[in-house]
Amino acid sequence: MNKTPLGEYILAIGGNEEAARVAGVPVRRTKITVYVISGILASLASLILIGRLGAAEPTIGTLWELDAIAAAAIGGASLMGGKGSIFGTLIGVIILGALRNGLTLLNIQAFYQLLATGLIIIIAMLIDRATRGK
Repeated sequence: MNKTPLGEYILAIGGNEEAARVAGVPVRRTKITVYVISGILASLASLILIGRLGAAEPTIGTLWELDAIAAAAIGGASLMGGKGSIFGTLIGVIILGALRNGLTLLNIQAFYQLLATGLIIIIAMLIDRATRGK
């Protein structure tokens, strides 16, 4: 994210949109680009999932965004924006996957797994808030 102009623009907009605009970042164009990339990657992921399952259902990805937020938060991304890394997010995905797998092996109900994910997000927010002030 720090090595390309688009990545720097995304981080700048995430940190403070108005400051990025004043600094000359093309905020509107950058946001549109990010949404287009996100849409393309989401459609690619859905095609892969449909290929694996052999069926399509409109509600198949319900609450997956919670896992994405939790993985990014575990990986050190600030939920207030402007901070984070792809490597950290990958570490967060591995940790969250191990947690989910462990809870499933322990026969913990899905409701409590979602509760654990929510608690992880809250803890990550509290840690981010505590370290942001320093």
